[in-house]
Amino acid sequence: MTVVDAVCPLMTDPEAWALYIDGGVDIGAPTVANWETPSETQQLLEQWTRWIDRDDRLVAVTEPSDFDRFPSPGKLGVIIHFQNGSPLGEDLSNYEIFHRLGLRMVQLCYNFANPLGDGCLSGEDGPLTAFGRWAIREMNRLGIVVDLSHTGRRTTMDAMRVTSAPPVFSHSNPAALTPHRRNIDDEQIRAVADLGGLVGVVTFPAFVKPGGKGATVSDLVDHIDYLVDMIGPDQVGLGLDFCESGMEMVERMIASGAWTVEDYPMDADPRLVDLTSPNQIPRIRQEMVRRGYPSGAIAGIMGHNWINLFKRVWST
Repeated sequence: MTVVDAVCPLMTDPEAWALYIDGGVDIGAPTVANWETPSETQQLLEQWTRWIDRDDRLVAVTEPSDFDRFPSPGKLGVIIHFQNGSPLGEDLSNYEIFHRLGLRMVQLCYNFANPLGDGCLSGEDGPLTAFGRWAIREMNRLGIVVDLSHTGRRTTMDAMRVTSAPPVFSHSNPAALTPHRRNIDDEQIRAVADLGGLVGVVTFPAFVKPGGKGATVSDLVDHIDYLVDMIGPDQVGLGLDFCESGMEMVERMIASGAWTVEDYPMDADPRLVDLTSPNQIPRIRQEMVRRGYPSGAIAGIMGHNWINLFKRVWST
């Protein structure tokens, strides 16, 4: 079984790589850029190239055939992910430049509006922009996965009418279980599934359990259950979104304006009670086993569904 965590902001800290490897993660997608300028973003991509070249634990994953190398003990595959379209700027040529540097998945927005569309926390629910439509077509042409997490509902629905390749909600939970502006409703879930896309469950407690306090792996797997009941086990995966531990990170993100106190409670730890580190990821599989999931469904949710999705999009 190959384990894939498709949202790994913590991987930008080299000290965290061992935690992912110890947790049985074979492939992770670090959040390489969010709000940087295109020139700053290019420097970050070049830094990742150097890290991969210099550390024999890391393996670049950019082509469908690269997945054949996993699982490989002691190795950690790297899929470059941006959690915002802003770092690409408003020049479509940047998409090809950054693709050549390894970029393989781009989230359209991060909570608020940008040149591509609207974010899920803006309160405006604005549409996909004309530039956003061109950007999606360019991502489709290059084989970059279109990620709709953190993006406003109207923009996501518009994007799903534009894309010719399967899109994803890389790290979003069902709002039916946990009403929250960062989560997604049943119509969005069915729409992405109808396009052959995928929904990754996320561990941030406020998205797992109302209010966030005391959220557990069992609560997280409740979201997996809900998705599997609605769209089947083949279009569900992990987008766990481990980030820095402790309330300092929450306070910093709120101070920056990227998060709001209403949506990211400051009185709730940003980690599940019993899943505080990537080296505890096997607890998700253990809970699915306890609930009687078939081995094939578990293998899919733990990683193979993401692999199938990436292979389809990257082969275009």
